[in-house]
Amino acid sequence: MSRFIVWAGVALLSQVTLTLDDALERARQAAPAIVAARMRIDETRGRVAGAALRFPSNPTIEVEAGRRSGAAASTDYGVEVGQELDLPQRRRARIDAAQAAVTQEEQRAAVAERDVLAVVATSFLRALEARERAGAAASGRQLADEALRIAERRYAAGDVAQLDVNLARTAVSRSDSEVRAANAALTGHLAQLQVLLGMTQPVTAGGSLRDALPLPAADLIAHAAGRPDVRVVEAEIAEAEAEQRLARTLRWPDFGVRGAYRAEEGDRVVLGGVGLTLPVFNRGQEATAIANARLARLRAEREALTRTIEAEVRGGIALHDALREAAAQYERTVLPLVEENEKLALESYEAGQIGLGDLLLVRREALDARRALIDQLIETRLAEVELRTRAGAWK
Repeated sequence: MSRFIVWAGVALLSQVTLTLDDALERARQAAPAIVAARMRIDETRGRVAGAALRFPSNPTIEVEAGRRSGAAASTDYGVEVGQELDLPQRRRARIDAAQAAVTQEEQRAAVAERDVLAVVATSFLRALEARERAGAAASGRQLADEALRIAERRYAAGDVAQLDVNLARTAVSRSDSEVRAANAALTGHLAQLQVLLGMTQPVTAGGSLRDALPLPAADLIAHAAGRPDVRVVEAEIAEAEAEQRLARTLRWPDFGVRGAYRAEEGDRVVLGGVGLTLPVFNRGQEATAIANARLARLRAEREALTRTIEAEVRGGIALHDALREAAAQYERTVLPLVEENEKLALESYEAGQIGLGDLLLVRREALDARRALIDQLIETRLAEVELRTRAGAWK
């Protein structure tokens, strides 16, 4: 017995109690999907390093040598060095495009963070829901135990038949099953939350389904205007504009410098020159057409996305407010009557004024009423999660 107490104490001490804010903060720091998304940003920064090079290609060296035969035999050789140069406008456009790509990955990481936080919040709230259902089932179990106690006392006094005792025992067994099922669901949701957070310690959810802290409507709409997926599109537009500028520079000649040293028949020759590539046929037509089309598409996508987000957020605000008010009204008006009916029914059965069947019916209706309230509370909180996700308001 003492060994069991020691191990139970160790398990209890190792368990971590999290609030919703704690779970979200742990997800930001250690959730595998968020960590991977942030690491992809560093990969994209390598593109900036390449675009920032002042010379787009490495210098070339050509060496040639040969033997001249005849009366004045000699060994001739030559060395030529060349370097392609880059236009400043072209280099700047490449850098801008690469930096826009980095911004895209940063905002995609923010999108991944937003989505993971929504999943973590949903899992956390489901754990709270399971705990509330377990509490409701335990409350029903207490009433079933009390009904069994009364039924056994009245049977011993000869007031009721064995049938009442059997029905009461059946109700207790059913209550036990409901409590075990609710606790199993709670364990499953907590295990899922532990995996999402990348934790090795067991976790438990603190707080209540009634702890909703919605943002004001104006703040939500303001957050939605800067949602990360909108910023991804804006960064793609910046990249397309840089590619458009880069395509325009293809109409200009490419150039490079050359230097050569030759030895022929005892003479030494030093040469220098400039090489030009004339844009006669390929003037960047393909790159220009693609950049123009992409830019037009992205601008249309941004406009459609911003309109959709605002409509979704306004609709989400209306839905959340309606659900929250409905749950609050239900809790104010229905639950007090349910609790009073339970008390009166138990007293009436003990006094012999109603039968056990009536008491069990009241108990079942009370349990259904509590479950209905939990349904409304969880729907309200999940609507809050959806609203915060659509508004990008997890910070």
